[in-house]
Amino acid sequence: MERLLVAIDCMSGCQQIFQYLVRVLMGTRNCRFYLFHILPTVSPDKLRMDALQRIERMHATRPDLAGYFWKEEDEKRMDRNFEQAREILIEGGFPEEAIVSHFGVESGDLADIILQKAAELGCSTIILGRRRYGRVKEFLLGSVSGTVLRLARGTSIWVIEN
Repeated sequence: MERLLVAIDCMSGCQQIFQYLVRVLMGTRNCRFYLFHILPTVSPDKLRMDALQRIERMHATRPDLAGYFWKEEDEKRMDRNFEQAREILIEGGFPEEAIVSHFGVESGDLADIILQKAAELGCSTIILGRRRYGRVKEFLLGSVSGTVLRLARGTSIWVIEN
C-alpha cells in the first residue's frame, strides 16, 4: 500500500490539492492518505483557562505535543480543512479508513517537520501545495515546498499549485 503524506497549510485553495489527487489517482485502491498540518505555537499566557486546560489534557495522550500550545481557532480551521479534504477524497471513491489526519505544532523548520513526519509514517510520497509568490518575496521568505524538494531523499515529492 502506498502511503501519501499530504501536507496542507489550511490557506484558501488547499482543497484544490485534493480535487487534483482525486482526478489523478481515480480508481487506485492501494493508497493511504495521511493529511498533515502544522499549527503555529502561541504562548500559554495568551490562552483562556479552559483552552489551556484542554490542551494540557491532550498533552497526556500526545507526548509529542507536550509543552506546545496553540490557538483554538487555528485548530478549528485545521479540523474544517481536514473534514473538507476527507469529504473530497471519499466522494472521489477512496475508502474512509484510508484517510488519516495528523497534526503537529510548529517548533522548527516546517520542511524538516514534514520530512520527519513522512519518515515516521513510512510515506513513499509527500504532496505539498505551492502558492505563487513574487520573486523577491520568494527569495526573502523561501518556500517550504522548495526546501522539501532540496532536502528529500528516497521520497517522491509532488508539488501542486494551489
